[in-house]
Amino acid sequence: MLSSPHTRGIRGAVTVEENTESAIVDAACRLTQAIIEQNELKQSEIACMLFTVTQDLDAAFPAAGARKAGLTQTALMCTNEIPVADSLEKCIRVLTLVSTDLKQEEIRHVYLGKAAALRPDWVDSAETEALPTTTPPFPTPSFRPTILDILPYQPGKPISELKRERDLNDVIKLASNENPLGPSPKALKAIKNVLNSLHIYPDGSCFELRQKLAQRFNVDGTQLLFGNGSDEVIKMFGLTFLESGDKVLFCEPTFSEYTYATKLMGASKHTAPLADYAFDLNALLKAIDSSTKLIFVCNPNNPTGAYLNHADVAKFLDKVPEHVLVVFDEAYYEYVTAEDFVDSLSFVREGRNVAVLRTFSKIYGLAGLRIGYGVAPKHIAELVHRVREPFNVNALAQIGALAALDDEDHVEQSRRQNQAGKEYLYRELADLNLEFIPTQANFIFFDLDQNAGLVFEKLLDKGIICRKGEVFGCPTWLRVTIGTETENRRFISALKTIL
Repeated sequence: MLSSPHTRGIRGAVTVEENTESAIVDAACRLTQAIIEQNELKQSEIACMLFTVTQDLDAAFPAAGARKAGLTQTALMCTNEIPVADSLEKCIRVLTLVSTDLKQEEIRHVYLGKAAALRPDWVDSAETEALPTTTPPFPTPSFRPTILDILPYQPGKPISELKRERDLNDVIKLASNENPLGPSPKALKAIKNVLNSLHIYPDGSCFELRQKLAQRFNVDGTQLLFGNGSDEVIKMFGLTFLESGDKVLFCEPTFSEYTYATKLMGASKHTAPLADYAFDLNALLKAIDSSTKLIFVCNPNNPTGAYLNHADVAKFLDKVPEHVLVVFDEAYYEYVTAEDFVDSLSFVREGRNVAVLRTFSKIYGLAGLRIGYGVAPKHIAELVHRVREPFNVNALAQIGALAALDDEDHVEQSRRQNQAGKEYLYRELADLNLEFIPTQANFIFFDLDQNAGLVFEKLLDKGIICRKGEVFGCPTWLRVTIGTETENRRFISALKTIL
């Protein structure tokens, strides 16, 4: 699926002084950095790195060195070599597979230190040894090995960063599904009125917001779980229910935080492909076993925007065993227009092992304040409350969210603008013969049928930030947030010029 013109192999080697974790990690990090810098590689061009080490070294640590060098999303493999007589001692070798426009003769293989003796014909000089080392002044304290499986979240590029990088003055961001109308005016007014009380700790229980949402959803206040964005509530479910050996199910591509919560707790994820761009509930049912603890369902799904209806979800939940908790992530719920969209809160009110996540980041325009929430049956919520940090939702977020709930004009205007922008982008993408997925959210996922990374970069040159499908494992796709009429037209004009 990766549509680059050539696959090349870059070889490298380095020696270490002793068989210790810190020595191996640092050497592998230095070797990885040298290969990247000598060949001017982008991380996205690196498909995988295959490390081998001599029998006198521990094969468990080179991958940590590559992660330390910044390759947090690259496939890494490590193993011990078959013993060879008179082999160089304490040696780490690596084969890096890259997708690149470099010609074979332009590839620079990297052999550092004593390892240079292995291939003197490939060593121009000792210049690679002069590369800055990242060896810390003190040995790294021991850490949980499971964190090395966690890939740091890749946010959309900030406007300020693009302005600095490309010397631009006029930049629009259509990458992170923010509300182009901005925050609720009522929320802004309420926040300004309490700025002189920032020296006071926030209400640790979110009492007023809790009561308002409980009344709106016809649930008990104790059933609500508030977090620093719904991301934190996802993490709270992981902290509450997951241990090593547990299994978490969801479909891909989808929101990356489900993987984060799983890996953080040392559990294992088992994924299935989407069906018609939405979660495949039948595939998830088939994957359930005695070790399954959590199922995450993103609805509408991010990045595709496709959704599940109430009838299908009801049939699914009837077949889910009682030992499994199903968490519906409905971050884009307020944008949904489908009449048969699932009423997930009805299952919570029935007391099933179901939780629902929502947020103030999207239609309410409060992404910068970070506030989201979950609704769960009492027997689930009372467990999750135990892992919540005290004062985890700041005071301004609580005040803003409370006011935003009453700003029906802002919500309705946001919906109307989103619908108009959606219809315009549908028409324009169809005119360009580009496949797109009908969306129930405030973004559209579409297929360029070519290397989307190149189009992404050219859009950046024109001051337009969108989201590469590559981060979701879809290298020919782009995700664009539905913006204002002016932003949408600017995006389409730039896309037409580029294509």
